[in-house]
Amino acid sequence: MENIKLQPNHKRSFSSSIYLLEKLVEEVRDVLTSDTQLLMQKVETDLNEKKRRQTLQAVDEIEKEIARLAEKYQLTKQEMVESHFLNSRKSKAWEILNDSLSKRMNGFGKFPAEMAAGFDADIEHLLTLVNKL
Repeated sequence: MENIKLQPNHKRSFSSSIYLLEKLVEEVRDVLTSDTQLLMQKVETDLNEKKRRQTLQAVDEIEKEIARLAEKYQLTKQEMVESHFLNSRKSKAWEILNDSLSKRMNGFGKFPAEMAAGFDADIEHLLTLVNKL
């Protein structure tokens, strides 16, 4: 296979796209093969075995294609040490939770003033728990 050298900015962009695709197809695999249920998401089982097998086969094919493209375009694997990974997830959780505070909810309609203190206290408690990660 001929390797193609992309310009650094194109390589970074394509690497990120392929990384996100890989995460998406792994999520599909996880949903179809795991009994684990999230607290805030319920996936109803409605696929027959044939469709489930076809989908998992497609996931395998996509992963093989990702590997082929990674080699062809000399894409670099994102490397991260555990502590950096953990800190990045904590930071993202912090961002999401801070955007959920009552004062930030006004873009979705006026947040009831009588509920704000208790609601924000719950968000602050979640932030405290996230900081324990």
